[in-house]
Amino acid sequence: MNIYPTPRLLVLLALSVLVALGVGIFAPGVWAWVPLVAGLCFVAALLDGVFAPVGEGLTFQMSAPETLGVGRTVEVPFSVRFTRWRQPGIIELRLGLGRVLAASEYPRRLVRQDGAFTGTLSLKATARGRGEIDAAFVRWQGFAGLVYVQKKLVLDHEIVVTPDIHGVEQDAADLFSLDNIYGVRVQNQLYNGSEYHALREYDASQDHRRIDWRSSARHMKLFSREYQAERNHHIVLAYDTGRLMGEPLAGLKRLDRAIYAGLLLGYTALKIGDNVRTFAFASKPYHVAPAVTGIHGFNALKYQLSALEDTPEESNHTLALADLNAKVARRSLVILFSDFIDEISADLMVESLNRLSKKHLVLFVAFRDEVVEDLMTRPPVEPEDVTRAVFAKRLSDQRERVFAQLRRQGVEVLETPTELLATSIVSKYLALKRADRL
Repeated sequence: MNIYPTPRLLVLLALSVLVALGVGIFAPGVWAWVPLVAGLCFVAALLDGVFAPVGEGLTFQMSAPETLGVGRTVEVPFSVRFTRWRQPGIIELRLGLGRVLAASEYPRRLVRQDGAFTGTLSLKATARGRGEIDAAFVRWQGFAGLVYVQKKLVLDHEIVVTPDIHGVEQDAADLFSLDNIYGVRVQNQLYNGSEYHALREYDASQDHRRIDWRSSARHMKLFSREYQAERNHHIVLAYDTGRLMGEPLAGLKRLDRAIYAGLLLGYTALKIGDNVRTFAFASKPYHVAPAVTGIHGFNALKYQLSALEDTPEESNHTLALADLNAKVARRSLVILFSDFIDEISADLMVESLNRLSKKHLVLFVAFRDEVVEDLMTRPPVEPEDVTRAVFAKRLSDQRERVFAQLRRQGVEVLETPTELLATSIVSKYLALKRADRL
């Protein structure tokens, strides 16, 4: 427990020095009273520290969760209590939050209510990993406001930050809800595809080319064939975990947003009946997992993607996509989560995707950077703003040229706002499935 002066005491001491100088210059006869006044200030501060509320028995109570989804905010109530009868009216609080939980918010000043100081910690993680809350620093003033009393309470809260599985389950429930009026709905894939499903009685709204004449003759009634989209397609989630994927985008790393989108897409695909496998690379491929099937395989997919971490290495698209093309023999939907910033790496990536698209259906997921768009559209105030806008426009034009080249090669390009990335990928996947392009 530490005791040190408040700004009020420092101001009083400074004023006493000024008064002492003034008395010494203009009234030296009464200068003998100056040390007495300074001594009274010292005694008042000493008494304020002696009779200030003590920190013995001070407790900090908080039920922190064991796991937390990255990007999700969880409200955690906490309370600070004094066991002695002398209690301050207001305390100041600082929590020792680790780097992962540094974006969490909580009230710094707490007022006593019903014998306790209560507040709510808005717990939020900006990256996956282990988040720590290792200490709580509580500070209060003496009754005269001349000294601070500060005590450090050692905490032992460790929170494992994982992909936002709860958010994936919520979004998936919305996707599969038939009465949902927002977002995307997964409907029964009838009347699309080429896989025979069943016979149904023919009506005038149906295509007459689907009439099954043999069954109609047998039942003496017109019957038509009903088709559905094929199942058991292969989907490959390919992740670039190089340096650029570790850069933040709207508060979260690009890789974390890509993992969330991959989990939502994987859950949807497994629920429909397709197979999902994962692939990851940086300077070289380092993660190739076998395909998982059925909704029970979602746990395996979750653990595979949770293990991916961004690295400071530059991405080697040529080596990685050549290795992917060699290891995936069956035609698959390859969804590549990657990014680029210079023309050389973009040209190498385009060339590699061109070779990959001859065998597979490739969907390139582009991360729209709202910061670059804001720099282009913001009215300039200073000369530096014009320079930033020019460079942002040049970067945007370069990206559009790369996207246009990919589309000419038959690669599907998806570029959506950051917050709509996950649902947009699922919508694109369902559209490709309805069009029987898988």
